Amino acid sequence: MTENSALAMQREALINELRNVDDIGVIQKTQRYLNRALAAVKKAASKTQEEDEEEYISKEELEQRYLRAFTQMYRAKKEGWKLKSAEELLNEL
Repeated sequence: MTENSALAMQREALINELRNVDDIGVIQKTQRYLNRALAAVKKAASKTQEEDEEEYISKEELEQRYLRAFTQMYRAKKEGWKLKSAEELLNEL
């Protein structure tokens, strides 16, 4: 049995159960639960898509980040700021 046919069978079974329900309260409650579940799935999918988009950094963005970092290092050295060493940064983590 393929995944699509199993999904179709599950869907039909759920629809048949709903057709047999005579209580409007149960149907309304089921509809609310379904809407919440679909919203949660949609939210999780958009979150995953955002995470995927965040992982990609273009060449231009990377160059800008390096330029800012080198500029900060240069200014710190020129103005006498005390910067943390790589070891100190790792210890903080």
